Amino acid sequence: MIYAIYRIHYGLDFLGKSINSIIDEVDQIFVFWSKQPWYKGCENLPPLNENVTDFCKQFPHKVTVYEKEFDLPDGQYTQMYSHVVTGHNLPKKTLMMEPDMVWDREELKKALELEDPEISFKQIEFWKNDKWHIKRERPGPTLYNQAPGVTKKGCWTDKNKTHSTIKCFNYGFCLSPEVMKYKHEVAIQSSKYYKDSQPAEDWYETKWLNWTPETTNLEISKAHRHYIKRAEPYGTKD
Repeated sequence: MIYAIYRIHYGLDFLGKSINSIIDEVDQIFVFWSKQPWYKGCENLPPLNENVTDFCKQFPHKVTVYEKEFDLPDGQYTQMYSHVVTGHNLPKKTLMMEPDMVWDREELKKALELEDPEISFKQIEFWKNDKWHIKRERPGPTLYNQAPGVTKKGCWTDKNKTHSTIKCFNYGFCLSPEVMKYKHEVAIQSSKYYKDSQPAEDWYETKWLNWTPETTNLEISKAHRHYIKRAEPYGTKD
């Protein structure tokens, strides 16, 4: 039995693409939809008109949606796993996913063959569209062949347990302008709450919305803008 577990608060843009990329290789998919951010003190957020439960009705046989709020990213996947196995059989494998992660089918098959207790996978992160990408080392989806320990902010408990070659695609910087503006505002208001880097307040306008191929220093963190030098054409030789 292979399960996939997602968390989502905003951004239906690529959830369907993500689910379709794994649905034939897993037995059940569980989507945890939080209608509020982790930090409940956010105010005057841009409008966000999304309904994950209705959206997932297009996958009636494999996808279950739970509407559940969480207060911190740390440990969230551990809590979601516990919630799932309380009412279902224990899986042999569990793939932890975010809604902007999309697999190539052959890469996913190779990933699911692995027997490591925990193994994460690198990401090809697109910028604005799938013609451009950025380079940074950041673990993405994580496969567990056992019950997970206490997960960190991402899918993993130990980001050093990352496969050297298997990768998935990440569309987190390709969201619609409306969703990206919401994402940025939530990050500005809540990052201190869960001890994340403070975002640059001008990032949405100057680095993302009005981006050109000449734009540099794309990292959202105010203190680490230089971590992402620029976007590069995807498909060129690295």
